[in-house]
Amino acid sequence: MLVTVEGIVLGKRDTGENNCFLDILTNEYGVIEVMAHGIRKANSKNAAASGLFSYSTFCLNKSNLHYTLNSTEPKFSFYGLSSDLQKYSLAVYFADIIKYTSTAEQSGDDFLRFFAITLFELEKENSDRTLIKAVFELRAASMLGFMPDLRACRSCGEYIKEKMFFSSDENDLICGDCAELSVNSTENIMELSDVLLHTLRFTIYTPIEKVYGFKLNGSVKEQFSAFTEEYLLKHLGRTFKTLDYYKKTEENFYE
Repeated sequence: MLVTVEGIVLGKRDTGENNCFLDILTNEYGVIEVMAHGIRKANSKNAAASGLFSYSTFCLNKSNLHYTLNSTEPKFSFYGLSSDLQKYSLAVYFADIIKYTSTAEQSGDDFLRFFAITLFELEKENSDRTLIKAVFELRAASMLGFMPDLRACRSCGEYIKEKMFFSSDENDLICGDCAELSVNSTENIMELSDVLLHTLRFTIYTPIEKVYGFKLNGSVKEQFSAFTEEYLLKHLGRTFKTLDYYKKTEENFYE
């Protein structure tokens, strides 16, 4: 059976002399593994549209849960990422998150559009890698079912108070007044500044196409970045070698 899908290539693994497996993110089927015969040949008509992070239309032969590449038509390549090691390694980290959390034959739940928007922002000449990383981590966690409840204090329902705390145990908010009355000594809470709380709320509640529509600087950006990485990795129960590699490229960049 022939099926046609739009997707982004998340990974490639060589097999045999001229073949490879492609990991492709699609909306219809999540992340699927596709056998691409002869794609490594110099004259392969599908090579350009099947490169890492290529956004293409794929015509596939589907047999049960097995897919074979028939033809491709490129939509966007995100080729510029390959010329910047920090951006490229960050995109690979994002791809690893998606591959780890996606189940084949289940809908991509808008991850395709979100990832395409993320790569578009990342490829921009003056993109803020730290901010993009933080936004992706928190929004991805929310889309995966780990959305924190940042609507209001869990006890009194206040949207904002002089002091607002985030409970990493309950994944919700509690204001300073209620914290004094109801938080026990073993619950882990951290105080959120007004700017940080607004940033967290914007990241998880705004429409996907607007999620990168803000800037942060200084200590707030550092706090936001630390929060999102810890939050995502905690809920996934693991870290990623590609994250470690990205951090090394950043260290080398600033040396």
